[in-house]
Amino acid sequence: MPKHFIASLILAAGLAAGGQTMAQGSFTPEAHWVCVSQTGYNTNAPKRFTVPTAMQGTVSFYITAEGDGTPLFKGTASNGLGDFTAFTPTDTRKRYVIHVQGGGLPEGVSYPFRVAPYQLERAGFLPSVWFMNDARSMTGTHHSAYGGCPWRDGTYYSYEMPSLIWLFLSNPKVYTELPATISYDSLKALVFSPDYKPTKERNDESALAATKKYFTTIEKPMGKRVPDVIMDLHWGLGYYMVNPETQDPSGDPLPKQLHPQTLAQFAYFLYAYPELKQWFSEKYYRQVLSFTLNNWQKTGLLDVQRQVGTTKGRHAPGFSVLPNLLLFEVAKREHLPDAAKYMQAAYNQTAWIIDSLSLQVPLNTKGQRMSEYNLMTGLATFRLQYPDKAPAGLQQKINEWADVVINRSDNPWDFRRYDLDSNWTVPAMNEVGNVAGFPASALLAAAVIKDPGKKARLEQIAYAHFDNLYGRNPLNVHAAHHPEMGFEGITKGYPRGYHENVTARLELCRGTISCVPGTEMYPFNPTGKDRHLEGWVNHNTAWNVSLAVLNWYDNRPQTITRDKDGLKISWQAPLMEGQTLPLTLLVNGVVKTTVHLKPANGSDYTVVVPVSQLKGLKQGDKITAVYGLGFLAKKLELTI
Repeated sequence: MPKHFIASLILAAGLAAGGQTMAQGSFTPEAHWVCVSQTGYNTNAPKRFTVPTAMQGTVSFYITAEGDGTPLFKGTASNGLGDFTAFTPTDTRKRYVIHVQGGGLPEGVSYPFRVAPYQLERAGFLPSVWFMNDARSMTGTHHSAYGGCPWRDGTYYSYEMPSLIWLFLSNPKVYTELPATISYDSLKALVFSPDYKPTKERNDESALAATKKYFTTIEKPMGKRVPDVIMDLHWGLGYYMVNPETQDPSGDPLPKQLHPQTLAQFAYFLYAYPELKQWFSEKYYRQVLSFTLNNWQKTGLLDVQRQVGTTKGRHAPGFSVLPNLLLFEVAKREHLPDAAKYMQAAYNQTAWIIDSLSLQVPLNTKGQRMSEYNLMTGLATFRLQYPDKAPAGLQQKINEWADVVINRSDNPWDFRRYDLDSNWTVPAMNEVGNVAGFPASALLAAAVIKDPGKKARLEQIAYAHFDNLYGRNPLNVHAAHHPEMGFEGITKGYPRGYHENVTARLELCRGTISCVPGTEMYPFNPTGKDRHLEGWVNHNTAWNVSLAVLNWYDNRPQTITRDKDGLKISWQAPLMEGQTLPLTLLVNGVVKTTVHLKPANGSDYTVVVPVSQLKGLKQGDKITAVYGLGFLAKKLELTI
């Protein structure tokens, strides 16, 4: 057990929220605190930790295996910040701890953590999906529908369906082969059982009827084995098809209606449909397509959205950019004569952001809390996928965003602050979803940024926010109040939780992320006041998107060559241990075959495609190898 939790507290002046040093006498630890990601670190990614008890000067550190005193790596932490990126152990089964010495305090020891290829991705695969299973309204781990949406306490800006599509497109091999645990027939029998009695909740007046209508009017998923992410997607989409009008129960002035942000989610399914055909019929797709096209303009999704919401996270700027880009692709695929209007809508919205949205104003970025990622997912995807169609100034806007982030993250936590005055975190709110969703924005921006130094720093900050969520914060705790519910290897979760058996009942859900420290605890005041302790589906869906972007970022084509033996391909991708990597091979843009790469070590996959499989190739043919789907695909090309 780390020594730093044995501490004495004395009455004294409070800690200055914006300062970089600990106020004299406010908190007196008996040993160093060593704050790490309890989930662990990816082998080939930035690996950093914070010593908040040594915010000035230097202290030494060394790393050992858990339960072993032999130093494996040594270094120095300066002004509270330590870096062990160069530590790349080959034994991925062991857990490691960091020991800190010096600075006038007894030695402190971190909680144990793992270092392994794709540790962050692999640790997130199951709990991210389990949460989406368990938190479903009416058919999840509690038979209720607080708020009246497909997920308990969900809203029109929860983005459940997009987050599922992000996960699936980013890593189809994994999310197709994870355990399939949801039985449509069993849930249908449950709902129509005379013993089924859901509790009465706010705004749930139509939830029971919608649930029964879902099971009686929406075609069930096809196939004998339906992955959980697909079952969840089918549930969310089907529920909204029979019950599209909702009202946010948390004081939203908008009435019950079909909200544009609800409809915007449909574009993700429509875009991904060619990859979902084995589970969704053409008839189902056509019903969703017709509903979406008939209501897109009516709900204002072709208009420039100028409203910037409060820190609640309801109206994040840029939310319509990516949905319009996706619907543009759908309209082209369907040979619709007005396909260009969706591209124009994305263009107009992006141009407004470039010209009118100040990134210096904290409310416009971090202030959008768990919904903030909608801005950069739209802007970066536009820049990456349509560089010739994007408005002038988009690259510069993303560069500016990166500069603001880097400027506000210059602290021992590598933590992107709300501002550089008195607020470290979003004022008043629990911002666990903002921390969870931030890596998606930072990694997408890093993919666009051309300056190598800024790109590397964005990567550091992105990983630091995974670290923060998993324990590298002023409480030294994981964001889950019940880490035993779905998370592996976590020693200490958030110590206080929300009331049980109310609202969404997320204490019954595996994979719930609950709370992170607010300004009151920064830079180091672990006795500061907690923020709102309740988890929320909106927070978890933001985490889903960051996990998906991490999948995409770590999907790294390496080499493709041809010699007398055939085609040699090397690739890196964050699969589950033991899986093979399926690559689609195209010749001159036409799908030729699928080849399966075997793991060569912890992170690399290789294959030699025999000459016999490449019959008919001629000089000048272009071979393309692809993993990932849609706008999240990565590829390698070779011209014969």
